[in-house]
Amino acid sequence: CADDAQWPPYSYTTDSSYVQGFTAELVRTALARHQVESEIVQMPWRRCLVEADRGEYFQVALDSSFSEERGRKYLLTLPYYQLTPHYFYSRRAFPEGLNISSGSELAAAGTICGLPGYNYSNFAIGDQAVYTGAPDFYAVATMTHRGRCSLFLGRYEIIAGLARIDKDLLADPDLAWAAIPDARPEPFYMLISRNFSQAEALKSLLDQAITEMTNNGELERLLRQYR
Repeated sequence: CADDAQWPPYSYTTDSSYVQGFTAELVRTALARHQVESEIVQMPWRRCLVEADRGEYFQVALDSSFSEERGRKYLLTLPYYQLTPHYFYSRRAFPEGLNISSGSELAAAGTICGLPGYNYSNFAIGDQAVYTGAPDFYAVATMTHRGRCSLFLGRYEIIAGLARIDKDLLADPDLAWAAIPDARPEPFYMLISRNFSQAEALKSLLDQAITEMTNNGELERLLRQYR
């Protein structure tokens, strides 16, 4: 399963239910080499995590950052890309800009918003400080302009990738953003259900593909195709 809030250029849909993107192509390529059929379905991220944990109808959650809880619940593949944590704010509220030296300073700006089920522990601020009441990035940006959020958190590459689905938030002249100075680039993984009987074999298969495609340059070529 993949996040229906959209995660371009890694997993996203446009005018159909067919999930495309870098991760989707990687998964299909890796499994097809072993004659394994696959299906990718988008759903709310919280539900995706629950379903992948159960391992009944869905065995893998795509495009996930690491948290200690996820490390306990799932097997993680090797990381296969990195994203950079940013904060986004409205110029209407901060016409002179919003500059910080640490993620811990963001709370002083007011209400911090994010999306349900997302992991913000790598943003140098912690999940507990983030209000997650918006269903997608477009909604949380709208809430920020309306003053319901002082700012929202996101990975820059994903927000930029929304232009692929005709929601180019970075083209909004009233939206500003900056990297969180003390937040490191985040590696991303696939989460495999520990309740799936072939979890270890699936992890081995995916890890092998990630390693081989990294070493022969195929992974980088695929990523450039979707950037």
